[in-house]
Formats: sequence, structure tokens, C-alpha cells
Amino acid sequence: MYFPDARAPYTPFLGLPVEGAAEYGTRQRPVEELRPQFEAVLHDPTVIEFGWQQYTPYDPGSFAVRYIWVRTVEEPPTATARDLWLMDGCPSLGDTYGPNREHYRGPDRGRFERVTALHHALEEGGFDDALRQAFGDPTAVTVRRDGIRVAPCDHD
Repeated sequence: MYFPDARAPYTPFLGLPVEGAAEYGTRQRPVEELRPQFEAVLHDPTVIEFGWQQYTPYDPGSFAVRYIWVRTVEEPPTATARDLWLMDGCPSLGDTYGPNREHYRGPDRGRFERVTALHHALEEGGFDDALRQAFGDPTAVTVRRDGIRVAPCDHD
């Protein structure tokens, strides 16, 4: 969440001029800046669907996107979203390793990098306001080429 300084520049306080600005939190970005990463995964012919959960935990003010997952054509049909969480390593995407994560093992490094870019964009928090406005809180979001499905989600 991003909290810009609401004061106009040089707003007086008790008769004294105040200069500067105080901003904290994550700067919110327009949802259009998410389009390249979103569409790169959406239009990947091997990706059937992807999604995430978004919610405010019991600590108010800490809304975030969590548990991002991707289902590719290589995943077994019985795999649940939990089985496909990127934070645990989606089996069909491969993984990076090494001191700087410079080595890749898996079937398609380009696909891995596209999914990773979307994962970082969603988790960094810069689109939280836009995602909460579009889909709600708490929500499980599932994206397919024919549309987006939202449903209530349970969370910690």
C-alpha cells in the first residue's frame, strides 16, 4: 500500500511554512504497466491457466498478492493450485540455482522468465490497489484466455 503525502507543497502548519514530502509504502502503479507481463503468460500456448490469492491478513493494512500459481499443459490434471505454487517451484517451469541463481534447469527458460516476471510484478505490491479494486479482498483469482474467475478464498 502506498501513502502519498496529502499536503500541498508549502502548506503552513500553525503559521510556519512546511516544505518537503513524506511518502512510505510501495508506490502504486497503473494497471496498464502490468499488461506486458500479464499478456506474456496469458498468451503462452503451454499455459492453461494461472492465478493467485489476494487478501488482507489479520494485520490490517497489509493487503498483498500471495500463492501465485501456473498450470501448464504438462501438469497432471489432478494437480491443485497448491501443488503449482511458484514459491514451491512449479515442476513444469523448471528452476534456477547457483549463488546468483544464474543456472537454469528445465524445459523452457523463456517461459520460466516470463512467468517469473509476472510473479515479481504481482508480489512486489505496486499493483495492490488496482488488483484489490478489480477483484476484491479476500479473493482467489484464476486467469484463462477466455476470462478471469474470482471466488472467495480462505486465508491465514
